Amino acid sequence: MEEKDLIMMLREHLPDKCYMIVFDDVWKIEFWRDVEHALLDNQKNSRVMLTTRNNAIAEFVPLSIVHVHMLEPLSLEEGWELFCRKALGSDGCCPPNLTELLKRIVGKCGGLPLAISAMGGLLSRKNKIVSEWENLLDSLGSKLSTNSRLSDCKRVLSKGYYNLPHHLKQCLLYFGVFPEGYEIKFGRLICLWIAEGFVQCNNHLPSEHDAEEYLKELIDRCLVQVSKRKAYRRAKSCRVHNLMYEIIPRKMGACDFGLFFDEENFSHFSKTQRISTHNCTNGVLESIKNSKIRSNCLFNVDKLPESFMTTFVVDFKLLKILDFENAPLDCLPDGVGKLFHLHYLSLKNTKVKELPKSMGMLLNLETLDLKWTFVIELLIEIKNLKKLRCLIAKRCDNKGSYGAIIQEGFGALTESQQLRYVQANTKVLEELTKLRQTRKLGIGVKKRDVKDLFAIIQNMENLEGLTVSVFTKGEEPFDIQSLASPPLCLQRFGFGGMFIEILPVWISKLQNLTGLDLYLKGSTNDSMTILQTLPNLLKLFLTVENCDEQLHFKEGWFPKLQYLYLYDFEGLKCVMIEKGAMPSLTVLYIGPCPLLKEIPIEIEHLNNLKKVVFRMMLKEVYCMITNENWENVTKHIPQVHISYKETNRE
Repeated sequence: MEEKDLIMMLREHLPDKCYMIVFDDVWKIEFWRDVEHALLDNQKNSRVMLTTRNNAIAEFVPLSIVHVHMLEPLSLEEGWELFCRKALGSDGCCPPNLTELLKRIVGKCGGLPLAISAMGGLLSRKNKIVSEWENLLDSLGSKLSTNSRLSDCKRVLSKGYYNLPHHLKQCLLYFGVFPEGYEIKFGRLICLWIAEGFVQCNNHLPSEHDAEEYLKELIDRCLVQVSKRKAYRRAKSCRVHNLMYEIIPRKMGACDFGLFFDEENFSHFSKTQRISTHNCTNGVLESIKNSKIRSNCLFNVDKLPESFMTTFVVDFKLLKILDFENAPLDCLPDGVGKLFHLHYLSLKNTKVKELPKSMGMLLNLETLDLKWTFVIELLIEIKNLKKLRCLIAKRCDNKGSYGAIIQEGFGALTESQQLRYVQANTKVLEELTKLRQTRKLGIGVKKRDVKDLFAIIQNMENLEGLTVSVFTKGEEPFDIQSLASPPLCLQRFGFGGMFIEILPVWISKLQNLTGLDLYLKGSTNDSMTILQTLPNLLKLFLTVENCDEQLHFKEGWFPKLQYLYLYDFEGLKCVMIEKGAMPSLTVLYIGPCPLLKEIPIEIEHLNNLKKVVFRMMLKEVYCMITNENWENVTKHIPQVHISYKETNRE
């Protein structure tokens, strides 16, 4: 039938019917627009159900008529029960010698009922011998392609891949660069995609914004799983399902996208573009001798010979990616400056102490990650890297966390999107005015420069995240009232190193704030009265000196707050939480609180609470957790942790 004729027939047939219609496995986003005119709302309690693996389809249906039910994976217990029933028969009794192996197989299925059923059905026809079942687990990738019992599983997984546009296929395949089960930090993945050229250029928005949309779409299509989220609901880290990971390497190999090397997988490859080295570097250079490698990532490598590094930067001039995060690396060879095409260089969590001056020649470098290295001072040659978008230079020693010192000339980095954890003196601070595109800024300055810094920040119209550390020897409160307000678009703000006695008037105008980290001194309740008016605040960190003896959260306060961390409340004796306060709170952390006399019983009103930590309490308060009444108060909270501090009594 023609679509128009079908619509007319249904409209004539349904007016007096109470009907239920199911559309299964929908993939077209505009699907609802195609069918809504055929399905009359005849006020007879009719229902329409759509099943889909793409969240964007659910979002397309008007919210006034839709209820979205997100299907969660089976729990380990449910997955185990289903698998045993399929693999071992109705009694589901597992032989002891197979228990650990079965747990690995169920874990591989990641809570997907279809995968669990398929794997269980396949193993039900095999002898209950460890070697046979291990063989299946080790060769699962090939079995997905060749075994008819797993064909449905492969079809479901592959269909999601084949329905992707080309640029998203590349982004999904890139997960094969990482080891199986690896949780990839959101920011790292975004920078890698941009460096690889996967993100299509948009003149109106930064590439980071488009890359975030790419990742969101892969998550909405259930091809990528969010493993951890930040308080403001953005993905912190992600991964692909274990079974999808079995498919990805085969597709990578078929199009020479990349290869994953481990101690058992070394042979000659001449066309591959990307390599990942796992555990051992022996034989890698020989295998890729005639390749035009563009990307090299290392994982779990215990030893990195100097010859490996030298050969790599000399022989592979087309390199765009060098990711040495967590590698046993002490220094970079000077030849790294000749890698003209290098876009991404990560030395995160290595022992590198200084950078070669030749790095000033890396004119195409976009990301330089020096986090948790021993680099104290950045090269003056950094100013030559005009395309640098992301510079992270946080370091740590036994005195705390600091940023690397930045030199004069960094104002030339006009493409900068992230400049995080650097220290700036009075001379170079003015150059910050040139970085108008910066979205994330973490900077340490001396007390005398704070006022000038905020005057500059006021004009950074794209700033989303700001962390300011003040270096001073004094403990006196800081007059933050005199500072210019940060831009109103600010979403995350941290101000540390100096105590604030009175909150500035402008802080209540930062209506987009989702995260806030402050050092306060004096009346805690006065500060809370101001902060609770921030409508979108999700995460609040407060360190307080000389706090009030009583802390009172009133009804209606902090309507969206999810995470509350209250540090060093040493004078606090009582906490009151009215019913209706902080209704969305999931994590509550308070301490040290050596004078707090009792845990607030009102936490029973916090229905969404998932974790409570009270640190450094009186021993009497610690003993409350054994009380029956206390158990009733906290029975809805999965995690409760309380520690106490011994007090000397004369």
